[in-house]
Amino acid sequence: MPTTHDSRYLAFSCTRHDTDISAFGRLALAAALCVMFTWFPALAMAGQSPAPATTTISTAAAPSTALCASCHGEHGAGSDVLGTPRLAGMNPEYLAHALSMFKDGTRASVIMQPVAQRLSPDDMHALATYFSAQHAPLAQAQHVPSADLISAGKRLAESGGAHDVPACFSCHGSSGQGNGARFPAIAGQPMTFSIARMREFQARAKAAPPKPGSMTEVASRMDDAQIEASAAFFSVTMP
Repeated sequence: MPTTHDSRYLAFSCTRHDTDISAFGRLALAAALCVMFTWFPALAMAGQSPAPATTTISTAAAPSTALCASCHGEHGAGSDVLGTPRLAGMNPEYLAHALSMFKDGTRASVIMQPVAQRLSPDDMHALATYFSAQHAPLAQAQHVPSADLISAGKRLAESGGAHDVPACFSCHGSSGQGNGARFPAIAGQPMTFSIARMREFQARAKAAPPKPGSMTEVASRMDDAQIEASAAFFSVTMP
């Protein structure tokens, strides 16, 4: 099993496309909201209508999901505008593990670390269970990718590509729906999030030699066209 430092855990965070200045401003606002909801949970709950019975978890008194919904959406669809990842339908062990990484500092995020610091292990499990059971629609795209770009991404996902880039499906499941707690779902992830995440892996690979077979190592071999194509394909693919 991988350690908490294993970059194959594509741990979720609020990130942005490095070249999108307007997205950075929106992310700053999202950060403020997330931190506000972290430290003032009563404000997060104010004005919120009770969740429908079909979307609540019945086994535990979970922390308010409004804390997560401010960035990730009420049912975890993620946001292409904010560059935040999809949580709906993700493996619950993976989600809980990602939160624990933020809490213990093995994964850095100015947004997610303050949120995770307020969560107990039971809170993490409850939130992970809730979002793993959601069936949210795809996040609305800022710009609909072209059919050619989606097709190129589909070929990469199924068969791999140049620079010895392996097929995405070889690790993340036959349709990108994920493969247990080790390889998270990538289908349905907003395009801006996937692009920013791959660039984050590439930056990590430049800082230190990546572990063979890790997502950091795979991303280090991908060019911009491959990153954009794969992100486009998965952004329109339901998990």
